[in-house]
Amino acid sequence: MAFTDYRSVFDVIRKHKLYGQKGQVIAPATDAPPFADTFRAELTLNLTYFNPRGSEVVAGEIILFPLLREIWKSYYEDLCLFTHESIAYDDDLCGYPDYFVCRVSEYGRFKAPPYLLVVEAKLDDFERAWGQCLAEMLAAQKLNGLPDQPVYGITTNGQSWEFGVLTGNNFTQDPRAYALSSLDTLGQVLHALFRACRALALTHPTPVAP
Repeated sequence: MAFTDYRSVFDVIRKHKLYGQKGQVIAPATDAPPFADTFRAELTLNLTYFNPRGSEVVAGEIILFPLLREIWKSYYEDLCLFTHESIAYDDDLCGYPDYFVCRVSEYGRFKAPPYLLVVEAKLDDFERAWGQCLAEMLAAQKLNGLPDQPVYGITTNGQSWEFGVLTGNNFTQDPRAYALSSLDTLGQVLHALFRACRALALTHPTPVAP
């Protein structure tokens, strides 16, 4: 199987003997810097003149990547942001995450085991997106080699953002979704996640060959 073959969280939980629960994943960082007016204007322009529901490519280009990149800019010294790059643990847990965040390796900005995976909910199918995302999170956990180290996940259609975390064999999915229309609150949650990823990068550096 590959990541895209998993159609739901339950598919991953059942096959890999995980435990699923609902709960808060991370608290918003209320001290996060606000979005710049230039970014807000650019996002508004994109949403006004492009249709994110018309194509999964459009949603990624006008919302997902610009928003993730805007957050990442505050952490670029310690974290890498990759888009549509392959990761593989074995023939079952392999594929191309839409986006992922990892540490800067000792060799530079090469791929390292991810701390955060982001999956687009294509056609608003969050159930399938979460199946794919959890499979990616599990692959990242195994590649990291530290099962008790959290791996974070996001599924989103651009307008609605959902969050989860895998620690050990426990997967926690936040029952709340954060809306793009509440941009400041969404930004606070994303900053909190990137800060958690940066802390992991600084606390548990793992050598990665290029």
